[in-house]
This record gives sequence, structure tokens and C-alpha cells, in this order.
Amino acid sequence: MIETDEILEGLDLSRAEPGIGFLEALFVRFNARVPFENATKILRHASVADPAEKPRRPELFWQEHLSSGAGGTCFARVEAFRELLAALGFPVVRALGRFGADFDHAALFVERDGRRLLCDVGFPLPGVVPAAPGRYPTARGAVDVTETPRGLAIALAEGVPEGPRSIEVFSRPVEPDEFETHWRATFRAGAHFLSGVRLRVEREGRTLAFSEGAARVDDLHSRLVVPLSPPRARRLSELFGMDEQILENALELVGDPESEAGGGSVRAYLETPAAPEEAFASIGTAEGYRALLAGLGTASVLGETASGFRLRVCAGEGAGSESFLEEDVTLDRAARRLAVLRRAATGAPARFAYSVESRSGATLLIREALFETAREDLLRNDALRGRLAGSLAVDLLAWSRQIRR
Repeated sequence: MIETDEILEGLDLSRAEPGIGFLEALFVRFNARVPFENATKILRHASVADPAEKPRRPELFWQEHLSSGAGGTCFARVEAFRELLAALGFPVVRALGRFGADFDHAALFVERDGRRLLCDVGFPLPGVVPAAPGRYPTARGAVDVTETPRGLAIALAEGVPEGPRSIEVFSRPVEPDEFETHWRATFRAGAHFLSGVRLRVEREGRTLAFSEGAARVDDLHSRLVVPLSPPRARRLSELFGMDEQILENALELVGDPESEAGGGSVRAYLETPAAPEEAFASIGTAEGYRALLAGLGTASVLGETASGFRLRVCAGEGAGSESFLEEDVTLDRAARRLAVLRRAATGAPARFAYSVESRSGATLLIREALFETAREDLLRNDALRGRLAGSLAVDLLAWSRQIRR
């Protein structure tokens, strides 16, 4: 039996009647406090030989969470949350689904107040949504639910367009033995969550995640990437609230590679109805880019370079000699990317980029600030990160207006 009252105390929640409001509170607090992490899975796989004993069942899951801040991956999280909901009086049903292959995903259905709700802490989804076709708002953007022959397709319709964007959940209820069989299969050799330490939590409409040497913060319209210097276990422990030794042991088993990101970065995204070629063409020339800078001052093209062009922006009539910027612009038309090195009379040079990408039939405008250093301060200072992302979003709005002219 799990210690329900201790778990609620750890989640900073009080008991309540098993209604939709309490379910949503449990879902949000679980995803904020209990990390989606595979360090415990890696260690369990290495230390337990018997395949039948490899799954971390709810009693162990919750014991380790309360003692060390640990969490788990899809099946372990779903089963632990199912046990908690059942103990609190919710009628809950296991379900299987598809992430990359049939039966590699698990979720829960909850019947409450005459409604069937999809409660997916295994992906996890950004909110509890009705198990019926429709578009449903969440803190990280809308979620689209459509019917399939086997159940429901769930797609993240908004938010940062990086990483997995959809799953399928099968409607058929699943018995414990079948659930266990597919759970054990996640420990097969070469399985996704047995290589490379990954962590993720959902906090106040933002996702904090770690993989491949870098931490990321995603909100509705932007992504921060911060490479973390090794050894990383202590820093990850501080960020995700997990025991440092668990993280260190897992990193020793599977490796702790350097991030490919180099310096840190912030990206902002904006969808446009224009075709990708049209969107890039609007700024992919010296004249088009000069027009985009009109709000900064008077922009003059100084000449062409081997890979693009150089221009100067002056603040206006009567401004001092220090009130200008010079930019070297590099064009990569094949990649639909425009990279900029900006120099001012004072201060360090700045690097940033504009690019266009096509994702699932949508055209995305992207404005990216690139840093020479990791900028770990942006992990601690969310207000500063938000202001920076907001300034990038303003540039995207100017770009989108220019496309429509």
C-alpha cells in the first residue's frame, strides 16, 4: 500500500472529494514535483537481473520520490499516479498507446461527473483533457484531440514546435498483466530511455528539461537552451530536486557528453500563413532586411560580402557618432537562415539569427539570440528570460507585418 497522506503532503495538497478540480490539481502538482526522469530506470536496469522485477512499482516509486525526489518514465509514472488516484476515490482505467511504436506508451482514463477524461502523465500532456474530439486550452497552448480507429490522436497544436508533438492513446481498457508485459518490454536492450540521462518537469506553464548536456526552458512561444558544464549531477540536483548521487551514478553508467550547443541561446517562434519561400524572401535580401530595421533608425547598405552584405543603422538626425550599429549579415538561402553579427561603438558584439522552418504543414518564423557563454543566469532569472524572449517576439511581429505588405 502507498502512503497516501505522505504523498499528498509531498505534493503540498490536502485531501478533497474526487472531483474534476481535485484531479486537475493532482495532475499539475504531480508533473511539477515528480520529474519525468530516466536515471532511476537506468540504475534499476543495471542492478536488477530478473526482468519481472525491473519495473519500479508504485510502492517503490513513491518511496523513492519521498526520500530522494525521484520520478520515473512513462509506465512507472502512469502506474504510480493510477495508484494514487484510486486511493483517493477516482475511478481510473489503464490505457496503452503509441509514441513511436504500438504499445510503447501508457496513459489513464478517469470517469468523473459523467465525463471521460484523458489523464496522461506518461507523455506528459500539458493538462487533463476530455477524451472526446475537440480543441482544448492548456497552460502551454491548445491540445487537439481526434478520433482514430483504435482510440484518440492527441496533438500539441501550440507551444514550442520542437520535439515530439503527438501521441495516440487506445480506448480499450488494459488488464494489469498486459500492462505489465508492455512495461517490461521498455527494459529491452537498446530501449530509448536506457541511454542518455533525461529529466523534465512542468512548472507554471513552462517546461524545464535536460538532455545531451543542456538544460532547456520552453514556454508558449520561446525556448531557452543552456549548456551545463560537467560534472552535471549537482547542478541537475539543484534544478530538478533529485538526489545528486542517483544522478551521478546514472551519468557514470551511460555517459555525460558535452552539449553540441556551444553557447546558450533563446529562440522565439511565430506561425505565419505565408509559404516558407515567401516568408524568407521578405527579409532575405539587403533591401528586405534593411526595411525590417526601419524601427531602429536609418539603415544604409554599405556593400556586399562573400556571404551576404554589410549595413549600418544610425539612430537619427543629430545623433552622436556613437549612436550607430554595424551589422555583417550572412545569408543561407538553402536553409532559409539569416545570421547577423552586430557591432556597436560600445559594448560587446551580438550574434543573432532569423530563420524560417516548415513543421507539419505550418510555416514558422524564428528569431534567435546566440550567446558566447552558457548564460546559466537565465535559468535562475525567469523575468529576464521572459523579457528577452518578448523582445525577440516583437521582431517577429515586425517581420510578419513586412511579409503581408
